[in-house]
Amino acid sequence: MDNNFNGQNYGQNSNEPANNGYSAPVQGGYRPYVPYTPQYPSGNMGNGDMFEVSLQERKALKRQYFGTFGRAMVHCVGSFIMAQAIFIIMSLSGYEFRYTEDGTAIVDWLYNIAGSLPSIVFCIGIFLFDKGTSHASAGDYFRTDRIGSKSVLAFFGMVMFAYAAALICQALLINGMFSIGISPISEDYLTEEDLSPTYLAVSFVTTAILAPIAEELMFRGVILRRLSRISQSFAIFMSALIFGLMHGNFVQTVLCICLGIVFGYAAVKTGSLILPIAGHIFVNTAAMTNSFAEYYLGEESASIYWMLLIVGFGVIGTITLIVLLANHRISFPQFNEYHKKRTFPIIFTCVSFWLMMCIYLFDCISTCGPVTEKLMGE
Repeated sequence: MDNNFNGQNYGQNSNEPANNGYSAPVQGGYRPYVPYTPQYPSGNMGNGDMFEVSLQERKALKRQYFGTFGRAMVHCVGSFIMAQAIFIIMSLSGYEFRYTEDGTAIVDWLYNIAGSLPSIVFCIGIFLFDKGTSHASAGDYFRTDRIGSKSVLAFFGMVMFAYAAALICQALLINGMFSIGISPISEDYLTEEDLSPTYLAVSFVTTAILAPIAEELMFRGVILRRLSRISQSFAIFMSALIFGLMHGNFVQTVLCICLGIVFGYAAVKTGSLILPIAGHIFVNTAAMTNSFAEYYLGEESASIYWMLLIVGFGVIGTITLIVLLANHRISFPQFNEYHKKRTFPIIFTCVSFWLMMCIYLFDCISTCGPVTEKLMGE
């Protein structure tokens, strides 16, 4: 990769073959994030009629969307059912679910594994199924030829900016919802960590290592890849939206959408999952350090540490963004009239899209509740 953050798009160079929008070109090796580059008949480039979607193509696009959104629904519903089954088995096996005096659920190391495992299993399973049907090797998703030292520094700077900006958006969201008497997370969904060396070690493995890897395989390795066949820019934002809503509450949705855009952009530009996985592990590890700080330093010192960390992220991220914009190093893939007619107009007619959105939105809305004294004290 040329050593900047805006490497060339796959399929945009004259020496790379165009594709039909639904499968990656086989010449020169597998390309996981090919753009939608239709071949116009000679002399018809720019003809308005060429932007129209034929009935045959519309059906092919709807099949593509059905497969993509269907995978998202399988992950959401499947992981929920698996989680409930695990908790029932734990209860029948004598596991004692503990609560604080005010009724807040206590999350210990076993509870953490039970809550994390279903999503991890389904993310990896869906990725392996999708990879198998695309006839790609694992190495095709972890290319290094487009990753340079400058792009790595720029990427992590933008991750810091997105993280800090998302936390500000979270605060605005929470304050805005509180002002109208609604909490984005009700009392019933509050939890308290059972901080201990065992819990911290298990939580680090599940939250900071396994979950980031599994989620990037799913949302950038499957959802983003499949949607990129139609439009790279559209795929970046849509996969980030699905990634955010998947977390089941509006607070995390805001954070994950902001980060998902950066992860998706890096995946498309490098043709690799290496940076998204590294960035995801980085932010989850940063969040985990607050728990470590609280355990070893105390709650007050942990709060000071967290504030300094976020301020540092914001400063470094803002400087990175300014430098990249000043040097024109950020450029999203094109989203022209051809892409527009093959994204939203088709998606809005897909039952699978609306079903997926209803499931995700219901999941997020169901976690909301009235503002109570307990929540105000959190």
